[in-house]
Amino acid sequence: MLELISAARRRKRPPTHQLFDVVTMEFRVGLLDIDLNMHLNNAKYLKFMDRCRLEHAVVTGMLNRMIEARCNAVVANTEIAFIRELRPYQQFQVHTRILGWDDKYVYYDQRFESQRKLHTHALLRVANVYGGKSISPQAMQEITGMNLTSPALPEYVQQWKRLLHSKRRLTETD
Repeated sequence: MLELISAARRRKRPPTHQLFDVVTMEFRVGLLDIDLNMHLNNAKYLKFMDRCRLEHAVVTGMLNRMIEARCNAVVANTEIAFIRELRPYQQFQVHTRILGWDDKYVYYDQRFESQRKLHTHALLRVANVYGGKSISPQAMQEITGMNLTSPALPEYVQQWKRLLHSKRRLTETD
């Protein structure tokens, strides 16, 4: 809750980053963050990822524009690869960036690193919401006045999109 209050207070400051810049935050694994295996709990990764996307929105000026336009963003899908564990008291950084968007979603890349080694990699796709309904990223750009063009999405994002499409077709036939 304190993070939300802090973000709300800082949202009107001039942006320090561009929308496609990598925003990095530093953390340390606390005792309340670990599970029975003595490493960072899976659910805590999502908490850190949420916090870092919020910070990305603050420092790029996106949060203020979205609040003023009464837009919101919700996570639609997440894919996480746990490569190395993060142990108690271990320092780590989360690097957050927007990769781009298609006609429906905005794609984020988030990486957990410690001592210059990748520990966890996550892809997210986020839907924009206006008036209780999902809107395209292009419509959100127009509403907020950002009017940017998306770079081409990387091939690994295209492959992930195909996988999600296949999963959706599978659930529709069940």
